[in-house]
Amino acid sequence: MAEGPARGPNIRDIESLRIERPASTRPKRRRAPQVIAVAVAAVIIASGYAVYTRTLGRPPSVQTAVASVQAGGQPGILLTGSGYVVTQHKYIVIGTKILGQIFEEPIEEGQHVRKGDLLARIDDRDYQAQLHQAVADRDLAVANVKLKAAQAARTRELFRNQAVSHDQLDIAENALAVAEAELSKAQGAIDYARFNVSQCVITSPIDGIVLQKYREIGDTINYGGEIQAGGGSTDIVQLADTTDMRTEVDINESDIAKVSMGQPAAVIPDAYPDKSFAAFVAKIYPEADRQKGTVKVEVKLRDPDLRIIKPEMSAKVTFLADQGQARAARLVIVPKKAIVTDGVASVVWVVRDGTAYRIPITAGREFQDGVEVRNGLDAGELVIVEPPAGLQNGSRVTDTAR
Repeated sequence: MAEGPARGPNIRDIESLRIERPASTRPKRRRAPQVIAVAVAAVIIASGYAVYTRTLGRPPSVQTAVASVQAGGQPGILLTGSGYVVTQHKYIVIGTKILGQIFEEPIEEGQHVRKGDLLARIDDRDYQAQLHQAVADRDLAVANVKLKAAQAARTRELFRNQAVSHDQLDIAENALAVAEAELSKAQGAIDYARFNVSQCVITSPIDGIVLQKYREIGDTINYGGEIQAGGGSTDIVQLADTTDMRTEVDINESDIAKVSMGQPAAVIPDAYPDKSFAAFVAKIYPEADRQKGTVKVEVKLRDPDLRIIKPEMSAKVTFLADQGQARAARLVIVPKKAIVTDGVASVVWVVRDGTAYRIPITAGREFQDGVEVRNGLDAGELVIVEPPAGLQNGSRVTDTAR
């Protein structure tokens, strides 16, 4: 019996051969990389938020000051000018009236000296010799006077006894008068010689500062000699009187009516713009300069710091209103850097409960410690000094002064 063609495997037979695995034995999927990625992302987000809260998310820091109140009688600025530091007597040139060689000079430029301090000493040996000679001539004259006086006395006695003539008496008395004159002349020579000796020691007549030395040790002073470093032939040193330091400034004729004697002022050296020295008007020159159209004014510094203030330094002079010129009303004063000028308008930024507000104001006079606010601001408000750029009205801020 012939066999039929072979059949392929039945699907059911194949399914029956599949082995089912228990659910508990199925392998778990690996999720560690995903968990690590999520954790790293969380750390980055937390760090970014922390940075944001410390920088962009934090309100900007500002410096504040309190709008103060002061009496209107405080001096205000009337006008300003630029000038130079001088002294009351300008500059004093010290020299000598004698000739000689300098052998001692214990001073240098910039050195402060007191009245009576040694400036220079000249070799005085020849002048000492002249003094000794004058003293000897005086002693000789004294002896001659004694001799002539005794002779005149004897001649008078003889004349009373009619032993000598009247002419002989006149000759004796004349000889006595000549001897007395010679004594007086010898005394004058001594005084002159002592004066020459004293001129060999040059001392300071004032309390001051050495501006310039015209001579050095070894220089010889001669009348009509070569002029040294701008000084005369017998000049030795130039001094400035530091007991009365002043600032000289030219004021326009149109503003001179604002300046009066005794008016308060302030002097600020250009080299030290952060230093201000109290002063007052001490001199108004009686004549104007027609070419410049100015009047020269001098202000005296009340308490100058000689370590800072030096003659010929340039300085700014601020003339202040006195008590009679100032208003009696109480003024609101804010720092100058707190006022922001926007075109023609002026504003200040105030801080209220940690929020910044833009307040329009009307600025008034400028004082040494700030600017007057005539309206728009009350005393006691916290104003922002140097408001940061981009500050918005209503922005939250942090006060660094607190």
